[in-house]
Amino acid sequence: MLRTHKVVLAGVAMHAFVVSSAAHAQVATPVPVDSPSATTGSDAEAEIVVTGSRQGAQVLQRVPLAIQAFSGDQLVNGGIREVTDLVSAVPGASQGEQVGSVIKTFSLRGVGAAGGVGDSPIGYYIDNVPFAIPNTPIAPPIRFVDLDRVEVLRGPQGTLYGQGSAGGTIIFHTRDPNLKRMEARGEASISTMSEADKPGYSASAAVSVPLIEDKLAIRISGGYDKRPGYVDIYSGTPATGPRVAKDANVITSRDVRAVVLFKPVDELTIRAQAAHYEPRQDYTQSINSLNPPQQWFSGGVKGSEQGNFDIYSLSVEYKTGFANLSSSTSYLNADFSYLSGQDFGPLGFGSLFNGTTAESLTQEIQLRSSGTGPFHWLAGGFFQNAKSTFSFDAKLTQLTLDGFNTTHSRNYSAFGEVSYDLFGGKVVPLFGLRYFKDNRTLEAASALTGSGFGRTRPDKVTYRANISYFPNDDLTAFATVSSGFRSGITQTQFQAGVLQLSGIPGTTALAPDTLTNYEVGMKARLFDGALQLGLNLYRIDFKDLQFGLTPFGIAAFANVGEARTTGIDAEVRWRTPVRGLTLGAVANVNDSKFQDILPIVTASLPNVADGRRLSNTADYNYRIDATYDREVGNGLRLIGNASAARTGSRLMYDGYDVPAYSLYNASIGVRRGPMELSLFGENLADERGPSFVRNSLLLAGPFPRTVGLRLRVNYE
Repeated sequence: MLRTHKVVLAGVAMHAFVVSSAAHAQVATPVPVDSPSATTGSDAEAEIVVTGSRQGAQVLQRVPLAIQAFSGDQLVNGGIREVTDLVSAVPGASQGEQVGSVIKTFSLRGVGAAGGVGDSPIGYYIDNVPFAIPNTPIAPPIRFVDLDRVEVLRGPQGTLYGQGSAGGTIIFHTRDPNLKRMEARGEASISTMSEADKPGYSASAAVSVPLIEDKLAIRISGGYDKRPGYVDIYSGTPATGPRVAKDANVITSRDVRAVVLFKPVDELTIRAQAAHYEPRQDYTQSINSLNPPQQWFSGGVKGSEQGNFDIYSLSVEYKTGFANLSSSTSYLNADFSYLSGQDFGPLGFGSLFNGTTAESLTQEIQLRSSGTGPFHWLAGGFFQNAKSTFSFDAKLTQLTLDGFNTTHSRNYSAFGEVSYDLFGGKVVPLFGLRYFKDNRTLEAASALTGSGFGRTRPDKVTYRANISYFPNDDLTAFATVSSGFRSGITQTQFQAGVLQLSGIPGTTALAPDTLTNYEVGMKARLFDGALQLGLNLYRIDFKDLQFGLTPFGIAAFANVGEARTTGIDAEVRWRTPVRGLTLGAVANVNDSKFQDILPIVTASLPNVADGRRLSNTADYNYRIDATYDREVGNGLRLIGNASAARTGSRLMYDGYDVPAYSLYNASIGVRRGPMELSLFGENLADERGPSFVRNSLLLAGPFPRTVGLRLRVNYE
């Protein structure tokens, strides 16, 4: 969680930016059957193929997990441009903390919401590459450009994914080069935003070229996006200070990606990728007033937030006949920061800079069975060597303070699953295990407190037990019990001592927080697949929750107690009798509460108490979609999409009650051949939120109402 000025004065805060599934996919445009997201069967729109279960390509209906998938076209047509938009379509997902366009977190089913510190409990993968930074749970700043699909798996996934993924996994699948033919895609848009005087615009393109037919191909894609500013900056509150900047929070984002696909023989596939993401924002998205949008804590300091993320990866898959061997090697280099002005009370006004540099080298290897026999298995190993350095620099009227802390993690895990088809595959029991070992250290230094050191070496075994029932092709039912955990936070002896002085048990190495997920679910198709239903009931028991505290104004961390979440995910999708019209809905309702919280913690934070709602966890959310796609003559198709999403209220740890809010998006257009032109609207009701609140003072909300034109070209 981002620290207040008191934390900065202490100079020993461990950096932990609080940075966060399940409807059936609605594929707007069928894709070729040799694509990883190919559709099959008589209802092409319903049968998206996914790979999230790590058992090869599977029709979504047959995957016995709480899994949701979105095609790239569905994301664009539904107004889903980035992870912040995606959470509105995922049951049980919530917005976590937000500084601006770079530093954002999210939670699934309450996992990642309480306290918001430490490693990300949500696993993020870009293709086969984990996006993970120690003690920094931010989501990747990926724009949804040139994506093939996104898969969202809810619940612990440690027996499938080496990163751990205690609360779930979100996988962004980018498009592969085409080995057979040349492809080109392009998109451009221009829009106007309420409160903004200038227009916004974006442009992106991708080209795929086969260098050796069926053997070697390259794909290059990239884009630029600019959202206009709409927040006015004042040197004091509007009543006491003049306006120093108008429409100041301009956001830009650049990205470029190159992928080489080499398939020398049918059994061997090699994929090399390099990607660069460069988000930028003037000032920050956390402001003092949402309506009208104003910020007055910055004074004359021109705030900013910026990031540079480079990802390099090499993936190899080899089919041996009895099994498939896959290997993924990746290197992540990240540099992100923010700068703002603040009033530090008796020490006067000043500027605050918080920055993070990080690097992570990972290696994951898996061997999974292939063939048609009843016995299936998967075995894998994962290694990560990562370092993250957080630094701060506060330049005040009377004092200058700076410092840093560096977290270094060398961790590895072994994981696997086995299953067996009984009664001709109608009943399938499955069991999986994961062993994790971490060697984690923290070094910290500041002018105020000197240097400090912390270390933790946790090891943990987690599991998943699942039984699935497939009475026919149109019904899947399953019951599962699974566990997950995160490494314990390391902190200095000074921080631990401050906790002890306040009566809270404090250590330099926290115990990992753990969870156990109990779940039953079903997926059904009725009326020849025209109606699809899904239902998941779950309970999550949390233990040893890691939480950020500020005794004596100093940031420190402790295991504060337990929590329990019970909830229901529901989904429905109906291909209506009206030709071309499809309706869909997803929803979640839950009861999430703290349990057995340390009394001394409750004395400091009354809302972190037994029976109180788990911090920053929405009590419900839902989204309703309508999609229309029909030929109207002479090869011209009329296309449209409308959605209504609502997120329930959330109680923040400081007592602020974030009210429920709604978002409405729509688009309508025409498509002929490779060309498509559409009119789109986002946040049509001009909802201001807030979607996140920190310290009851800083607010973040949805972007104001935006209306624009989009042109797409697709030659495939």
